[in-house]
Amino acid sequence: MEADVGAVQDLPDATPATKSLGTAANVPCVVVIMSTYQGERYVREQMQSVLSQLPARGTVLVRDDGSTDRTVDEIVALADPRITITTGRNLGFGPSFLTLLTLVPKDVDMVMLADQDDVWLPDKLQRAWEQLSPLDSKPGLYGSAQTFVDQDLRPLGRTPLLPRGPSFANALTENIIVGCTAALNRAALQLLQRAGVPSAVRFHDWWIYLVVSAFGVVVYDEEPALLYRQHGANVIGRHPGRVKRLQRAWKVIVRDDWVGSLLSQIHAFFGHYGELLSSHDRSLITQHFANYKNVAVPRWAGVFSLHRRHQSLIDDVVVRCLLALRKMRPHHPSRSAL
Repeated sequence: MEADVGAVQDLPDATPATKSLGTAANVPCVVVIMSTYQGERYVREQMQSVLSQLPARGTVLVRDDGSTDRTVDEIVALADPRITITTGRNLGFGPSFLTLLTLVPKDVDMVMLADQDDVWLPDKLQRAWEQLSPLDSKPGLYGSAQTFVDQDLRPLGRTPLLPRGPSFANALTENIIVGCTAALNRAALQLLQRAGVPSAVRFHDWWIYLVVSAFGVVVYDEEPALLYRQHGANVIGRHPGRVKRLQRAWKVIVRDDWVGSLLSQIHAFFGHYGELLSSHDRSLITQHFANYKNVAVPRWAGVFSLHRRHQSLIDDVVVRCLLALRKMRPHHPSRSAL
């Protein structure tokens, strides 16, 4: 089912944040994609923060991932012609966002990702465009820090500063570009559309970071660009408090098999983009991971590599331990290069 949303009267031409994006003759074509699921409580507030920044050639493409509440009704009630809604079966947040990417026209200037329950700060779109527009035909990905807030938008803190910058080596085993902050230029969109929706990829933002870091430029903005709402229904969140963080880490790493997701993603990446990689990046993968029955498996060379890949030393050690445990699982001795 597809529903086009009706018109709103007396919309402002542009907010201060979007007036500097260009004149009517060269204003960029921007598409914001949002996957929704059971988001009736917050989605209208977030949608309004997005719509207030759209340039003249801006649209929002929503895919509802099988909600049974009033999420779609809340969006339709905005009656804004810039919104297009599609609905479908529940795929999960990663495949749903990647499905949305395949629906974006190839000739757009910038694609931005938005979660259903955050609130954009007034200059978010402008800041992303300022970073991506100079890249021209080179694939570009923008991401930013976030301000954490509770369900009533009361501040809880902010993303810590990153001690190390984005890199392909980092992207292999860690994601630093949170999807709700991400923006892509046209070249990055077309690069990602080449692979479609790989069935082995669970985290859309990590996949985007991995692909673009291999072939383009990743820009990380240390200043928060949105209010990242933390509440009990977050699928992935950074809840305050040590106990909450440990509970969430246990769920993602152990119950949801985070290492399995990492290895499946590397295998999918090599299958779709391996032939395009530089010899250095190809070696970086094949020296640290092998192929076994169409999945990637870690090599001891990667576990004991002298090169640190993660932002945090503690995280780096933890991931190496997890990969070592996976490496020690019984499996067939015959392995081959990816």
